[in-house]
Amino acid sequence: MQRILTVAFVALMLSACTTTEQANTALASRFKGQTADSFFLRFGPPVTSYDMDDGRRMFVWAEKQKNFSTPSTSTVNVIGNTAFVNTTPGSNVEVQCQVRLVVNKSGVIEEILAQSDSIGVWQMSRCNEVFGGKAS
Repeated sequence: MQRILTVAFVALMLSACTTTEQANTALASRFKGQTADSFFLRFGPPVTSYDMDDGRRMFVWAEKQKNFSTPSTSTVNVIGNTAFVNTTPGSNVEVQCQVRLVVNKSGVIEEILAQSDSIGVWQMSRCNEVFGGKAS
């Protein structure tokens, strides 16, 4: 019974693995050809922009960085009559997705890619959590 539960758990965890490439596929399928205004109205304003020589404009959008604290952990090993305690301190994990959009003169998104993608809260890609929906 334990073996079945272990296999089921591993299968579930592997199915939850996502990558930045999956996030980029989701971004392109959802937003390429849409207006930048519709993107920014839904997700908030860009943090910076750059006018390109060919008349297009590049934007960088970033979600507000989220910080999570992980607790410290301790393990106890008993050898004979002696107990050894090994403690690993907690840490801080920062998650954030940043996206680069290239928009034509009409304001239509031509390119959209994850520019910076941290580990997510529940998936390996924060951008896929924000834009890709369920893990696949």
